[in-house]
Amino acid sequence: MFASAIASAQSIVPCEIVVPVLDSNHNVVAASAPDGHTYPVFQIGPQSKLVDGIRHALETSFAQETLRLDRYARNLILAKRTQAHVAENEEWLTSPMYLPTSTEEGGFARFGFWLQDSAGKRRPVLAGYVDLVITDDLNDGIFSHELGHLILRALTGSLPDGESRKMHQSMTVTDYPTVFDEGYAEHFEPLAWDFDAPKPEPGIVATDFDLFWLSAADGQLRKDGVKRNLFIHRKPLPESAFDEPVDLYRLFADADTSTAFLPTTLKNGQQMMASEGVISTLFYRLVKEDQLRNHYREPSFYRPFLRNDSNPPEKVITPAENVNLKLFAAMTELRGIQRQQPPMISLVEHYAKLFPDEAKRIHGGFIAATWGATVSQQLASELERAAEDGGRGDINAFRRDTASSLFESTIAEVTDGKLELDANLGPELWIVNSDFKIASAMWVTDRQLPLTINLNAATEPELMTIGGIDLATARKIVKMRNGQGFFRSLDDRQAVVSPEVMRKLKSMSEEMKGLPPYQRG
Repeated sequence: MFASAIASAQSIVPCEIVVPVLDSNHNVVAASAPDGHTYPVFQIGPQSKLVDGIRHALETSFAQETLRLDRYARNLILAKRTQAHVAENEEWLTSPMYLPTSTEEGGFARFGFWLQDSAGKRRPVLAGYVDLVITDDLNDGIFSHELGHLILRALTGSLPDGESRKMHQSMTVTDYPTVFDEGYAEHFEPLAWDFDAPKPEPGIVATDFDLFWLSAADGQLRKDGVKRNLFIHRKPLPESAFDEPVDLYRLFADADTSTAFLPTTLKNGQQMMASEGVISTLFYRLVKEDQLRNHYREPSFYRPFLRNDSNPPEKVITPAENVNLKLFAAMTELRGIQRQQPPMISLVEHYAKLFPDEAKRIHGGFIAATWGATVSQQLASELERAAEDGGRGDINAFRRDTASSLFESTIAEVTDGKLELDANLGPELWIVNSDFKIASAMWVTDRQLPLTINLNAATEPELMTIGGIDLATARKIVKMRNGQGFFRSLDDRQAVVSPEVMRKLKSMSEEMKGLPPYQRG
């Protein structure tokens, strides 16, 4: 069974096209399976111009590269289970990938369905599939995004649920597990744009009106924002922060959905590690890094991915696949990961341990992309200062800046084990503001979710939702936190808030301890 699951990088990895079975009301038929879950019913897509076009797109677009990566990931897990003498007949590891022509708007990573044959007989297929609305063209960026979720889950298992109740978006700060999952999936979108040369460059739209809708602006940032590394930067305060009186929910929404970034001012380390835009940028840059792509490992490393092939790995595995396979090996080390540190930092550290001769390169790439904010407050501040001096054309100040030498010495210290990659993060300080309810999505009017806030990543608008904290106080809190990198405990802010607010924060912290993590749909 293991041998039959192996697929060569030089062959086409198939994706089975299926269509939903509909009832008389045009709803998708569903049925209960032996595992106790209810799954939709699909059947093999009939031969048609649409199905043939989808299949051709899957074989010739960037989607084919993602299908190969998915096969490599499942091969690796299957090999590990075989070596550990774990039952190796799980269907999800050996089945093809499936793509239903969905009736549900959007794209989703799903698991489990019934497959119905021409005689109406059904069998349960307990395997992953990408549920995607398709018309006359395959949106391979979204297909690859959703397949990315399945790849990550195969390699890491189920990531822990996060604490944030906010809608996840590329421009929004939520929590570590959410952004690792979403950021990894999102990095496939700019890669798909890179692959498909005839498409116009991101940023070229028919009219400015195209970006008025939130999802369109988010989609735009997932492409050009990732390439420009926008998400490491702080946002300016929305104008609604200065309204009298302040509409706190309007302010909260304005801040979360804003696509404006300050080019010389950084988020702090926790905010970066809780930003899916930053995580997407990190993955995009790592898989584009020439030294990581072109540095091949010993042939034995590739056997779990491709077996019984006597050719050198360079002849079978492309450079793009090569860096991904090394990342996959590190990702499997995250199975059962706890919440001690952000998954992205754990991934980089596991990569460096598995491949110590590449440690300096992967540490350097991570530190460069994040401007050192997770490692050293001094380095982050120096780089901000250099950006300000350079931006205003102050050549004398720019020449005096020590950011470059500090950057190189910081990479060396991390690689040598003298400095931790998360040395400037500090603890997550979660509280729940039950008095301030938010919606599950910005376009939903029903607000039932309490706002949960990590005080080491909170923005001024989030802090202002807490009774007793006005704009001036919120600014003082953020300024104090930025100056020292992070708060070590709730008590760190006693100097800038009243005793009454301190009591409220501690009560919110205690309430948060009894709140379960948030399970996203």
